[in-house]
Amino acid sequence: MAIQTETLTINNKQFIRTYSDAGLMIHGGSPEGDYDEAIDPAEFNRTYTETNIPVSSDSSVDSETADKAEAYDILMGEEE
Repeated sequence: MAIQTETLTINNKQFIRTYSDAGLMIHGGSPEGDYDEAIDPAEFNRTYTETNIPVSSDSSVDSETADKAEAYDILMGEEE
């Protein structure tokens, strides 16, 4: 099992999606933390390591997750 990456093009911008193929959380990024997956601008060259924490199947959204979702929307130009 390992970290997987794939290149995405969104609104003519390159992004790197990083995730664990074993269904585990990844650690790193900015802000540094544990994530189910990460989508970063390609030029940021962020790195992640695989943890031993399973990706949560909990459907509740905590405030940190909501903040990250809001930041992603702003980055994508989808701010309301």
